[in-house]
Amino acid sequence: MLRVVLGWHGLRLLSRMCFAVCPRPPSCSASITGRRCSRLVRLRRATDRCRMGTSEPLGRGREDGLADPAELLPALPGPRGQTVTSGSRDESSGPRLMPLLLIKMLNKSRGKILGVLALFLVMVWYSIYREDRYTQLFYFPVQENKTTCPLGEVEKKAAQLIGNYTRDHPLFLQLKDYFWVKTPSLYELPYGTKGSEDVLLRLLSITHYSLPESIQSLKCRRCAVVGNGHRLRNSSMGETINTYDVVIRLNNAPVHGYEQDVGSKTTMRLFYPESAHFNPKTENNPDTLLVLVPFKPMDFQWMEAILNDKKRVRKGFWKQPPLIWDANPEQVRILNPYYMEVTAAKLLNLPMKQPRKVKQVRGGDGRSPCSPLRGDVLPTGPLAVSSSALSLQKPTTGLLAITLALHFCDLVHIAGFGYPDSANKKQTIHYYEQITLKSMAASEHNVSHEAVAIKRMLELGLVKNLTYF
Repeated sequence: MLRVVLGWHGLRLLSRMCFAVCPRPPSCSASITGRRCSRLVRLRRATDRCRMGTSEPLGRGREDGLADPAELLPALPGPRGQTVTSGSRDESSGPRLMPLLLIKMLNKSRGKILGVLALFLVMVWYSIYREDRYTQLFYFPVQENKTTCPLGEVEKKAAQLIGNYTRDHPLFLQLKDYFWVKTPSLYELPYGTKGSEDVLLRLLSITHYSLPESIQSLKCRRCAVVGNGHRLRNSSMGETINTYDVVIRLNNAPVHGYEQDVGSKTTMRLFYPESAHFNPKTENNPDTLLVLVPFKPMDFQWMEAILNDKKRVRKGFWKQPPLIWDANPEQVRILNPYYMEVTAAKLLNLPMKQPRKVKQVRGGDGRSPCSPLRGDVLPTGPLAVSSSALSLQKPTTGLLAITLALHFCDLVHIAGFGYPDSANKKQTIHYYEQITLKSMAASEHNVSHEAVAIKRMLELGLVKNLTYF
């Protein structure tokens, strides 16, 4: 638009300049003949072209009353003392007339030139203004999907909830602690390794304990602990969960077929023998850490037999674990029982000492108190606690995973935690199977106390819930 307007005004100005600079030469008369007449004819035609078709004649008798500029010039001396008038000058005097005519035209058109210049400046300003307004209204810069890392916030808030909070303990058991220097443990499993050192020594010789370099090198570890609760179904949280640096999953919860709701990324998967998936490669990434949560000495024996291809252990489990478990030993880790101790003693106020012989009491559905529901979800309302003694209660794998994340992550978010209301006994518990709340009747977990612990974390801002709790 600016170019069109300026071009039109420039064309008008140029035509006016030609009108003033290019006066029509006189016509041939009886006194002008021969070569001079032919030159005047050619000059007249060129001037007509310069005037761009202007129909107004110049010279005496113009309708606008203006005299021909050539008539205003004084007579010039000619050859041999003859005086050449304006009507008899030849074309050789044209170049000398050009500067005078141009100066006179500029003086007369000074106002118009200033007006055109002012119009040009206004059009330039308006063009820049419109472009800036367009940028402000319709240009949206791409925002980086980065969350400001609250370094130190988790440690500060966790110390308010967990007594003697520290990050000095390793996440996984290491061979050197049982080979070079035998560190005595105060508790038996699941809160310590007392009495299981020999089998643990053999197991640690074929597994690893370190975190992947991709996690260790992170300046900010953003973690998501994904429970197995029904509230993940139709939640469309998959893409959000995949954006976290560390994604912790529980037990044998499937991923394939539920990616839209639960995501597909798995950094760690906490499990115990009864909850192990028969083929860990189907529901995990190739680099997923398979973290064994030992609840009893038989869990170590099962893992050792599987990895060394020895005779399978069949007794001592409330449910037969997989007899074939195709996993890479380099991806297997043994969770440090210290975090089970912290979860039980600091968050749930459970006693550490366990009776040596406990009769396995099975519920009406054939499940033992150590049910596969361990660690999946937590209730929102009061839930009847098992009649087992308080010393039999153990933390769920879900609360244990949150405790673990609080000891090495800089940001902890949870998803898929929470049971349906206790009065709704037909509502399924998991997002992937049809087990109802009735199945928890024989569980040895005090899920009501665990719900209170997580709500306390939410109130302190220690964790953030991605799904309603």
